[in-house]
Amino acid sequence: MEDKRIIEIYSGAYASGKSETAINRAYQYLKMGKSITLVDLDTVEPAYCLRPLVPKLKKDGINVVAQLDRFGLGEAASYVTQEQIMVLKNYKNDIIIDVGYGASGLDILDILQGIENEITVHNYLVVNTSKFETKDEESIIEYLNIAKGCGNKPYKCFNGFISNTHFGDETTKEDIVNGYNIVKNVSKEVKIPIFAIGVPDFLVKDFETLKYDDTPLWVYHRMMPNAMW
Repeated sequence: MEDKRIIEIYSGAYASGKSETAINRAYQYLKMGKSITLVDLDTVEPAYCLRPLVPKLKKDGINVVAQLDRFGLGEAASYVTQEQIMVLKNYKNDIIIDVGYGASGLDILDILQGIENEITVHNYLVVNTSKFETKDEESIIEYLNIAKGCGNKPYKCFNGFISNTHFGDETTKEDIVNGYNIVKNVSKEVKIPIFAIGVPDFLVKDFETLKYDDTPLWVYHRMMPNAMW
C-alpha cells in the first residue's frame, strides 16, 4: 500500500521563527532523500517571507511555491496565485506550508483546494518565549486559541509545539532550555506534545546529544536574515 503523503503546517507569533523552521524542516526531508515542496502562504507579512530565498532553495533541490512578484517594502497586501491555491492537487509529494501569524494566519489554508481531503495534516505552533505574545504560559495558551483562526476546521487544530526560544545570534543554551520548560508546562496543560526544540547550529556543541529531555533537537541554519527585501 502506498504511503500517504504528509502535509506539515508551521505557524506562530511574529518573529517566532516559523519560516526558519519550515525551511530547515524542508532541508531535513531533502537529506532523507524525500521529494519536498515548500509553500509560502504568509500573506500577513509579505515583505518578510521566503521570496528572496527561492533561487537558493530551488538550487538545493527544494521545490518552492510562492508569489514571486517583488513590489517593495511597505506593501499593504499580498495576493495568492493559482499555483498556490492548487498546490495540493498539482504536487503529490510531501508538502511543508509556511503561514502568517495571528488569527488570520491559518485562515489562508481555507483557499487550498483539496485540503479537507488530506489524510495526514500536521499543524505545528512555533513558540518563541522571547516574544511578548508568547512570553509565558498564560500568553502562549491565549495565543494558541487565537491562532486557530475561524471555522473550527480539523486542519487548523494543532498537533504539536516547536519550542524555538531564541535571541538571534545572541541565543544561549540557557535561553533554549528556559523557553522549553515554559512550553513544556503549557504542553502538559493543553495536552499538545512538543514535537521538537529549535537549536541554532552554533549551539549544537553545547548539547550532549540531538535530544534534550527526550525531545528531538532540530538544528537550524539561519537563512531568514537574508529574506528581508
